[in-house]
Amino acid sequence: MDARVIILLLFSGVCLTSAGLDKYSFINERKTWFDAQEYCRSRNGDLASARNKEDIILMTDITGWTESWIGLNDLNRETMDLYPNSWRWSTETKSRSGYMNFAPGEPNYANKEEECVDIWTEGTWSDGECSSLLNFVCFSGPSTDKTYHHINLNETWASAKNYCRTYYTDLAMIENEEENQQASSNVTDPAWIGLSRRAWTYSEATNQSFRRWWSYEPDNRSGKQFCASVYKNGFSDMGCTSKLPFLCSDGIARKQSRIKIMIQSNLYLTNQHNKDNMLQQLSASLTRAGQTDFNLSWSTLPQKLDPASLNDDHQ
Repeated sequence: MDARVIILLLFSGVCLTSAGLDKYSFINERKTWFDAQEYCRSRNGDLASARNKEDIILMTDITGWTESWIGLNDLNRETMDLYPNSWRWSTETKSRSGYMNFAPGEPNYANKEEECVDIWTEGTWSDGECSSLLNFVCFSGPSTDKTYHHINLNETWASAKNYCRTYYTDLAMIENEEENQQASSNVTDPAWIGLSRRAWTYSEATNQSFRRWWSYEPDNRSGKQFCASVYKNGFSDMGCTSKLPFLCSDGIARKQSRIKIMIQSNLYLTNQHNKDNMLQQLSASLTRAGQTDFNLSWSTLPQKLDPASLNDDHQ
């Protein structure tokens, strides 16, 4: 059945630019990285993040070339805990529950190379080298009603992710014990799932991946340098207990855009399953296109609305 439905798609999130929407505050007090983070967060901000080279120039101007803490850190490597900003699902969407099921002693970052996660027959997880060749588990369907597919091929984590995105939705995203049991039900040997570790992430949990290290940095001197400072126009890794001035990032402006789309489809777009599946695919497409920090939702407009009147509206 041919169905024509006019949909209002709400695209909202944090819009970050360097043109004054995000204000850096230079705090000329010497603190450890942890105390600096606490100070910034107590004022409804966080340690500063950088999105491009213009941000670093701005940081340098504000600090007067004084070496200062920023939010970039690799603390998961030091503590081997589940520092939430270091472990990400391949879908790039945030887990609603924060569920994890690592086996005792895992993740252990063996040989300093284990940054991808596999699931075992009994449903426990461990970290492994991303270049290892393993079976893997994909999922399909909306995030609220996932179906898991065990793929009996041996691939690296990255190749497994590409396979799942080609034939299903993505590598398995697991958000509760029931889903974990379903995902592991056909596993006989360790199999990749969609969780992996991101080295050097920002304190404020953005998806920003911009880095500008000085030559030979980060070098993790003495195996104890897990926090980053900005100096002149580049980053250095430092011991987190060193005391430096720091940059807070606060006053982040929020922006919401409404994108209106008319969809013609032979699907019943009033069916919640179809709508959830379409939203999941759109979310994955936006993420692959480099968009971050967004929320998507559906809202059906009145049927009498003239489609010719639909134009982009930015608030």
